[in-house]
Amino acid sequence: MLRDFDIFEKLPDGTKVWRTFVSGQFEAERKLQELTEHSSNEFLVIDIQSGKPLPIAAPRKSQLTIKKAANG
Repeated sequence: MLRDFDIFEKLPDGTKVWRTFVSGQFEAERKLQELTEHSSNEFLVIDIQSGKPLPIAAPRKSQLTIKKAANG
């Protein structure tokens, strides 16, 4: 059974804004990757059933830029 997750964006002032809902850890990681490509803010992935954060290290936009530059 797939777990359900809410994804929140943490704004610079500390406010957390709900961004989306996904089913399954793979989808959560994919959506997180997509969101971090368009924002330099932090994101939190919360397991809806347990209320605990999913320990996914979201790459920062600067890390993505470095990786893309290194890959040509």
